[in-house]
Amino acid sequence: MRSMPNIILTAQNFDIYDNDGLDPFARTGATSAEQIHRTGATGVILGHSETGDTPEVVRGKLLTIVSKTKTHGPGFLKNITLLVGETWEEFQAQSTERVAQNVTGHLLYILEDIPKESLSALVVGYEPKWGSRGSGHDEVPPPSPELISVVCKKIRFELGTSIPIIYGGRSTPERTEQILADENVEGFILGSACNTVKKAMDIARVMARVRPTKHKILHANFKAYELSDSYQMYMDALKTLGPDFTIYLSLCHTDLREVATLLD
Repeated sequence: MRSMPNIILTAQNFDIYDNDGLDPFARTGATSAEQIHRTGATGVILGHSETGDTPEVVRGKLLTIVSKTKTHGPGFLKNITLLVGETWEEFQAQSTERVAQNVTGHLLYILEDIPKESLSALVVGYEPKWGSRGSGHDEVPPPSPELISVVCKKIRFELGTSIPIIYGGRSTPERTEQILADENVEGFILGSACNTVKKAMDIARVMARVRPTKHKILHANFKAYELSDSYQMYMDALKTLGPDFTIYLSLCHTDLREVATLLD
């Protein structure tokens, strides 16, 4: 029997975090970490550029997960994909080395004094805040493989661990091959590049070819897309990938329970 990839269900964000001085229940329209946990999701994206969360807010949410793990157990939203990246203003007229320094500075601040056991399933993603489609800077060239390489190498140097590093921003099969030339990049978080099964699988096949014997991460962030393909179609296609893939599926809150049933 052919082995399948590890498929992990995560949320795209959560709204409520502790220590902000507000009533934890008077949050109409918000979604708490506990609510996400009850859907069957086992993790969350923190720091995605489209949420507008500052490093301070991201750190607060990470501390919330750490705190609630004491109540709910070590499996509580343990699969965290933590995204960091520079703003357009931080990118303009800066050297790649300076950009890398700023990005890793944000990351180290977020992770400061976080217990190592709380980061056992952490994935760090480099996602320039200006580099994704729809960021307002689609007219400029996408982040170059050189920039991505320099930043990811700096992250790897500063972390000093085996925490996986992935990249997100205007991914294509051609760029996939270029970016994966850097051994520090283990995979991708996809947005518009996964809004059809074909797009997602085109990139996955390049990943399999470029890193045939190494671990690979494919994080499909479905955002708020009205998908033309069903989640079952995604599952059927993604399950054809090998056990050297870890697949993260990040859905809007309303769809989490539907996909959780497909994973049972």
